[in-house]
Amino acid sequence: MINIMSVDAERVGHFGAYIHDPLLIMLQLALALSILYTTLGLASIAAFVATVLVMLAYYPVSKLFSKYYKSLMQSRDQRMKVTAEILKNMRILKLQAWDMNFLSKIYDLRNVENEWLKKAVSSLALTVSVFWISPTFVSVITFSTCMLIGVPLESGKVLSAIATFKMLQSAIIELPNLISTITQTRVSLLRIASFLSLNELSVDAVVKLLASRIDNQVAVEISGGNFTWDHLAPHPTLKDINIKVEQGMRIAICGTVGSGKSTLLSCILGEVPKVSGVLSLGGSTAYVPQSAWIQVEV
Repeated sequence: MINIMSVDAERVGHFGAYIHDPLLIMLQLALALSILYTTLGLASIAAFVATVLVMLAYYPVSKLFSKYYKSLMQSRDQRMKVTAEILKNMRILKLQAWDMNFLSKIYDLRNVENEWLKKAVSSLALTVSVFWISPTFVSVITFSTCMLIGVPLESGKVLSAIATFKMLQSAIIELPNLISTITQTRVSLLRIASFLSLNELSVDAVVKLLASRIDNQVAVEISGGNFTWDHLAPHPTLKDINIKVEQGMRIAICGTVGSGKSTLLSCILGEVPKVSGVLSLGGSTAYVPQSAWIQVEV
């Protein structure tokens, strides 16, 4: 969630500054190739083919960069999630002397993130290398074709062709940055879309009791409740829950670690998706979580 708000949303916003670049690059390429055709004749076809080959060379590299960048963002999300959870429960970690264990876990996650970062940067460096080679490659192919088909390389034609290659180079210069920006924006859009496509909490998960039921001192009532965090799971998280709590009662929920005590409270708050059953509440609810503390006697 933090990365979506701070990183992905920012990248999507910045893409507006590059949205016109594809059209400009295509226009520059068309003008440059038309000038080359006027200057060199049929040899401009070789320049066109070389330019197409350069653009095709960018595709597998950009595909590789997209794959590595997506994995990088996923590993970064995992690290941020664990870090936020540790900072949230720092008092408990200090009290139980678990800080070094969780610190090593963060280091492991950071090492995984660094590995994906290295791969992403390496693929980006490969893209830049293709970019630097491409102007020389196009020039060599074009002038070699001129020599093969007998086009005279006069000084005026050569200088005009070199100036046109500069125009091509300016278009190709923007290509790696544009591909990187489009790739990052696409990954960010997919991440934002996947988050926005998550199922909303059901509005009818909790039924508010009528005043007549509240007068009968019914505070919380669950009949045949089945709740699950994951709809794809074969079995619900909590199954066949039947409970009735009247107002004024003090209830203690006891159980082993991971038995579902906190999940039951989340069900009452309407935070866990309901599969079946009826959950009714009378009046308003408040949730006061536990807070670790250390008492020092003076």
